[in-house]
Amino acid sequence: MPRSETRRACRWNSAGAFLQDHFRSITSLLLLVFMGATLALGVRWLQDPYRFPLRMVKITSKPHHLEKDELQQALAPYVRGGFFTVDVTGIHDAVEALPWVYRATVRRDWPDRLIVSFVEQEPVAHWGKDALLNRHGEIFVPRKLPDKLALPFLSGPEGHEHAVLEQYRRCNQTLSPLGLHIARIELNERRAWRIGLDNAVQLELGRVDTALRLQRFVRTFPEVFAGHLDALKSVDLRYSNGFSVYWQQAGSGARSSKG
Repeated sequence: MPRSETRRACRWNSAGAFLQDHFRSITSLLLLVFMGATLALGVRWLQDPYRFPLRMVKITSKPHHLEKDELQQALAPYVRGGFFTVDVTGIHDAVEALPWVYRATVRRDWPDRLIVSFVEQEPVAHWGKDALLNRHGEIFVPRKLPDKLALPFLSGPEGHEHAVLEQYRRCNQTLSPLGLHIARIELNERRAWRIGLDNAVQLELGRVDTALRLQRFVRTFPEVFAGHLDALKSVDLRYSNGFSVYWQQAGSGARSSKG
């Protein structure tokens, strides 16, 4: 074959390969556009609330303190749209923001239900005037406190909730074998501890060696205090090797003695 014809054939082959590659690129692009449009239409079709309406919100948890109307008010702004468009995250956050809710879960249940469940707060103590502590030492503030909530009263500086709760648990465990129970415990701004028993007796523990000081009270209880609790007012344990006792006196206030 002459050299000129060979060159012409090469040019045609190169042009054909270029056109073929270009055609493949255009075809791939059109296919991608078609797939994107189909996907968009499919999403819009699924998001149509009239096509997949949400017919039921099922609450699987039984509340003890959480009020039904409070839960309904939290859900109302978010229970809209269809099965695929309902704001699950918004519902979860709204339920978990309720004071009496500790943890919440929300999930879709095909074809038309939403399942809402929650773990309610477990109060173990009052904190200050209007708040409660859960068993993890975390504060929560209900809209209103339940009636007849028989819990101890704890107080202390901000950020010391867990420490006060743990001190309450330790001290209550120490005193319970004597038949004594803590009604209130306070950590003041000077970081000094004061215990109020359920028989109105006060124990001053101070700032240091609180466990040792309370043990001193326990050791001397059978000899000094047992059988005289009705006359006992307070015990100051803030001494290195002893304590002061304040006794009630009918008609004349209180008298003190040291041990």
